[in-house]
Amino acid sequence: MSNGEETFLLKAKKEIEQKIKSETQQLSKVKKENEELTRSKMGYDNFYESLNNFIIESVEDFHVTEDDLPQYFKENIGETYENYVQIRVDALNEIDALNNYIDHCKREISSNKRTLKFYRSQYLDSDFFDECLPLVVLYQDKIDTYNENIQLTEDIIKKLGEISDKLVGWN
Repeated sequence: MSNGEETFLLKAKKEIEQKIKSETQQLSKVKKENEELTRSKMGYDNFYESLNNFIIESVEDFHVTEDDLPQYFKENIGETYENYVQIRVDALNEIDALNNYIDHCKREISSNKRTLKFYRSQYLDSDFFDECLPLVVLYQDKIDTYNENIQLTEDIIKKLGEISDKLVGWN
């Protein structure tokens, strides 16, 4: 092996090592997003149950129908009414933000698939296969985590839609 080839190989290995380091950091960030989404999903599920119980109890306590409940609160307990109006607005805004996050994840998946394809070919076709294997694994893990984040986000959007629908008269 000539001196030029050795220098090239050393440079390429160093570049791959740096890429592994940066991709590991990015994967860590995506996994933290996954944990946050999981907690959010549980929180919204619990909130929906609490909201449903609140509505049932209020209907029973105030002897009104569920459809008349918003008007009852508006006339008699304005602060509570305003809080639920704001919850509905916040739910709709959060749905918009989460749809943007899904678009972001889809772009990242597309980008990571292209990069994965490149490093997989390098892994299979070159002298760098030992160095490239960790990148192949990292990119596949990122793609899988982004896909899981999309599913969690879609579940959250569905629950926020249910919350919004439950508060449709609160506007």
